[in-house]
Amino acid sequence: MRPRHLSVLAAVAALLAFPVQAQAAGVGRTYHVAPSGSDHAVGSPANPLRTIGGCLSRVHPGDTCLIHRGTYREQVTPPSGTKDAPVTIAAYGDGPVTVDGTEPVTGWKNAGGGLVAADTDLPLDPDFNAVFLDNDRAAEGRWPNSGSDPLNTTWAEADATSTDQHIDDTDLPDADWTGATVHLWAGSNPWAQQTGTVTATSPGKLDFTGGNYRCPPLCMGNQNYRNYYLVGAKAALDQPGEWYYDKAAHRLYMVAPKGGIAGHKVTAKHRLWGMDLTNSSYVTVRGLDLWGTSLRTGKASTGVVVDTLHATYISEFSTLPMPPDGDLAIPPSEGHIVASRILDSGVQILGTGNTLENSEISQSAGDGVLVRGTGNTVTDNYIHDVGWMGSYTPGIEINGNDHTVTHNTIRRTGRASIDTAWQLNGTEFHGNRIAYNDLSEAMRTSRDGSPFYVCCSLDGTGTSIDHNTSHDADGQVGFYVDNYSGHFLLHHNVAWNTGTRGTFFNGHTGPSIANQDHNSSYGVGINGNSVLLSGATDASGSYLSNIVGPMPISASQTGDPLPVVRSNLIDSTPGYADAVNGELWLTAGSPAIDAGETIDGITTDVRGTAPDIGAYEYGAPIWSTGCSLPGCQQRVRHGAWTATASDGTDASAAVDGDINTRWTAAAAQAPGQSLTVDLGETKTFDRLSLDAGRDTSGQPYGFSVSVSRDGTHWTSPLAQVSGRSFTQDAAFPTRTARYVRITLTASGPVPWVVNDLRLYGEGPDASATLQAEQATSVRGVERGASATGVLGSGDRIGFRRASVSGDRLTVRLASTCTTGCALQLRVDAPDGLVAATLPVRTTGSADTWREESVTLSRRPTGIHSLYLVAKGGSRVAALDWLTIRE
Repeated sequence: MRPRHLSVLAAVAALLAFPVQAQAAGVGRTYHVAPSGSDHAVGSPANPLRTIGGCLSRVHPGDTCLIHRGTYREQVTPPSGTKDAPVTIAAYGDGPVTVDGTEPVTGWKNAGGGLVAADTDLPLDPDFNAVFLDNDRAAEGRWPNSGSDPLNTTWAEADATSTDQHIDDTDLPDADWTGATVHLWAGSNPWAQQTGTVTATSPGKLDFTGGNYRCPPLCMGNQNYRNYYLVGAKAALDQPGEWYYDKAAHRLYMVAPKGGIAGHKVTAKHRLWGMDLTNSSYVTVRGLDLWGTSLRTGKASTGVVVDTLHATYISEFSTLPMPPDGDLAIPPSEGHIVASRILDSGVQILGTGNTLENSEISQSAGDGVLVRGTGNTVTDNYIHDVGWMGSYTPGIEINGNDHTVTHNTIRRTGRASIDTAWQLNGTEFHGNRIAYNDLSEAMRTSRDGSPFYVCCSLDGTGTSIDHNTSHDADGQVGFYVDNYSGHFLLHHNVAWNTGTRGTFFNGHTGPSIANQDHNSSYGVGINGNSVLLSGATDASGSYLSNIVGPMPISASQTGDPLPVVRSNLIDSTPGYADAVNGELWLTAGSPAIDAGETIDGITTDVRGTAPDIGAYEYGAPIWSTGCSLPGCQQRVRHGAWTATASDGTDASAAVDGDINTRWTAAAAQAPGQSLTVDLGETKTFDRLSLDAGRDTSGQPYGFSVSVSRDGTHWTSPLAQVSGRSFTQDAAFPTRTARYVRITLTASGPVPWVVNDLRLYGEGPDASATLQAEQATSVRGVERGASATGVLGSGDRIGFRRASVSGDRLTVRLASTCTTGCALQLRVDAPDGLVAATLPVRTTGSADTWREESVTLSRRPTGIHSLYLVAKGGSRVAALDWLTIRE
């Protein structure tokens, strides 16, 4: 899926333009770089250098390269600074600065058969080739054809007579597939995908080598899953934009776009690491874009800060080889195939004491981010659309000790959002803090996993996984500590719509020692256990308490001392504010209030006579997860939605907000069958997710999406979708509508099913709960983990491009102001139209919170930036959250 919001980090870069220049002044020399310059120039604003490399050849510790807007096709290899005088590479602030890893491909000629060809030498290993057409990822030729979203693959299904090195498929086209890559998602329980090489073909048959590690759970044969596709063969070229590279002939073939290749721009990847800091320390990189390439630090790097990076199409590969023995931290085993490409991909933060912050990382066949070494920090980043090749490459892969991974939003991943692979990490996983992350839309190309997943035999001593949210994922679990791992502390986590369990400690016929979960909350879409510790031969010292959830909490009763399970609340309606939308904080009268037990170091903010059960203390400000960048908050609030099926069946399960309930159509799929959803009010959105659940054959074989404001007049189809992943996404230009219609466009052998429908927009839905500390802009006040500091007159927070449909503003605040204080809701600018003025009166103390509401005097609708501006004295109010609803 093409990234829809390329302006997310551009907006942040614009906000940071002046600070960048201010910071560049006064320490060392400053050089300017611009596409119009010359590397023989002095590097002044009037006479800039031409390349970033030309600037870096001149700098010394404390110097700065300010890069003016433009595209720079080069590899950037900075020298080191010092702790007190780092080298800085920063965008000047006059527009996007792009380090491009691609080079243009020109000289196209007609190659016959609807193909064009260009002679070009692609320098990378063919497995890492990538081609772009008009700034979009072009697909390598493949069969069967698939859509533009690599996380929604169209698979062929082999016949049950297939074996681990042979495929029978009567639908296989009669062509020479020899040498092609066969990509397999096959087996009895395929928690990872594999690739092999075709060695022989005949009509309806092919033989291959490779792709059969860990057989039978992960290989082809008469298995539950027999999915495959072919890629890397000229015979597959049949769809506009598809390409094939003949390495021996140094020739790139492409199916020409409709109307011919003239006027189109084709580029191909030449550089894996556009910014290579392998041998660099004490370097600051700020405000740069990466396109078709990535950034890495080295094992010896320290003091590197990467800030406001916008990296797109960072990693591409077409095969999944076994990790080299030299990369492994444990003895070789065929099961290690799952760790393929983890060390080859992503933005890589290696070394000690390095930081990645305020950045957007997207579009990777493998990792989003790899953090490895000791004491690195990854915070306030938006990571999405990664891991589509189906190995264990996650949004963030964490190897090593004492890392800090906080306040990240990780969305749309092939497997986990956050992962630790013991094959590469080893068993020691000490002192890591993983907190305040929002993990969603994971497990798109895998099963038997979770948004948060660590495995195996890990020792998590000193590691804390706390204050994270995990939701809307097609694995089986929200938080998964797998296979003999112990000493993991989980607390104050939240999960909903994760399938079978909220948290799972899997002993797997081995030890699961001293694992803990405290003060966590679990909601709808969990139908097995809220928390489960099972299969353990020794569960000594494990402790599960102060947990609230809809399903049982249990632990294997083995070990000395035996596991403790107590002070928990099992209740499907425990008094959550809004379970369907993941607002699992408590409301007045909840039986969880003051019903918990004291746990040293965990229950640190008690507001009543005893700790509450669950993740949120009643009366305290509501903590939030995820990043504060534009685009981090996108889900449209689920309201009183209703659904009508064209076949007359009861379709309410499709829109009840529970991933485990399911609507099933009455007959096998046929074009024209439809599902119409009434949202109950107008909403603004640009993406629909159709979740058919895991382990089903009922995914739609093809569908379109149309919308209507009145239920009578409908748009033409906004998107056409095909594929066979658990969840399929339709992306389209932003629309405001009350009704949504999904119409089948293809036939299928079984009825289609819908477990859940979700909508997303470019920015936050103002009818949801907007956490003040997650505002995309803050002026004059500090953010906290749960609320802002106290705003004084003129201070403000802002939410960029929010979707507004309601008429009543509610703010949860704390104030000691007794007179003359107010909060103004302004639209589109900090000094824009005043839509409401909310009088502020004292709540009794700066830490006593109360909801205050006011009807809007002017009602904006649609997409607007919203600003809450304080008026009155020097201490108007601290802000917890706000919402605008009917």
